[in-house]
Amino acid sequence: MGRAGCLLLMVLLLLSPARPAAGQDEPDRVERRGAEPPLVGRVTLIDDAGVVIRSAQGAEHFIPWDRVRRLDTDRVEADLEDRLQTAETLWRARSRVERRDTTLAEPLLERLFERVRGRTHETALVVAEGLLRCRLERGANAAAVIPALEVGRLRRAGVSTASYRMLPAVVDEATALCPQLAPAWIRSRALERLQRDLEEYDARNDAAIAAIARLYLHAVRRQLDGETTEAPAALDESVAGHPGVQLLVSCLACGSDEGEQRRAARGQLRADLPNLPAWAEGWARYSLGTSLLRETGVAPRQRGLLDLVHLPARFGRSQPYLAGLALAFCAEASEAWGETAAAETFRDVLARRFPNHPVHTAPDPIRSSLTKDAQ
Repeated sequence: MGRAGCLLLMVLLLLSPARPAAGQDEPDRVERRGAEPPLVGRVTLIDDAGVVIRSAQGAEHFIPWDRVRRLDTDRVEADLEDRLQTAETLWRARSRVERRDTTLAEPLLERLFERVRGRTHETALVVAEGLLRCRLERGANAAAVIPALEVGRLRRAGVSTASYRMLPAVVDEATALCPQLAPAWIRSRALERLQRDLEEYDARNDAAIAAIARLYLHAVRRQLDGETTEAPAALDESVAGHPGVQLLVSCLACGSDEGEQRRAARGQLRADLPNLPAWAEGWARYSLGTSLLRETGVAPRQRGLLDLVHLPARFGRSQPYLAGLALAFCAEASEAWGETAAAETFRDVLARRFPNHPVHTAPDPIRSSLTKDAQ
């Protein structure tokens, strides 16, 4: 090779991209879902939550599994392939929920939920919230309670996610309650399973979430057993002022077997109505109405019907489950009072407005609540 050729070769070598020296590792690379650019650097952590990568400038980036498209690393991880498969599954499930294809997403999220339940990280939140949305979509309210508790716990722990940001919020930040999960139930095997799940639920040292779970358990036992010896107001003072706990206590106290306690609870709840958010007013109207239907005398019962008809009239779209139950109560009460024409009207509205409501197939779902002796 002549002198000119040697010079040309040297120039080409100088201009070519630098390559790692022998024994020097290639940089790691994380490809992300969506339009986000890949991240290059050194992977420092791979666990159930996701991947942490440190850039050459020293900045650390966390990527939850539903955002990981591909991971190129020399890091030795025995279960890396399983984690990447989980990432693919979670991305598919989350994407389906975001485009409201919840039927296909639910079984995927259900399996993942059992693996991340009780953890405190973003991937756990993506799974729990996705499962909650799926179960609410098909009206499986009893099955939605545990995912809702987990979403509330994770949000209160400061965990956040960009997933589902284009969908309406599913848990109220101030109360840590899911607006669609009022403590109102229909007897079913699903409710029996919920009772067992609530008895075993671990709120991970979050006293407010633990109290909310306990109050839900009180409501479930009341529906299944007809009564319970546990007083819903018997709570730790440190959480008694939490707005979610307060709302549940007020609603449940309206259904007390003690007449004086019912009347006091109704008075307080009705005084609170102007300050409640719309969804919480729906809960309150339902609690007031069902409580008044248990009293003697025409006036309180008529007022109870008036409270209940607020549900289909004003909250039918936002809380269809509760609105359907309210209509069923109105029908049962009217029939019990010998007003068969009114009962048929309520049932007709229920059938037309909420044809898929579970109250249609439940065996005698609410009559026991109406036939207790008023005190």
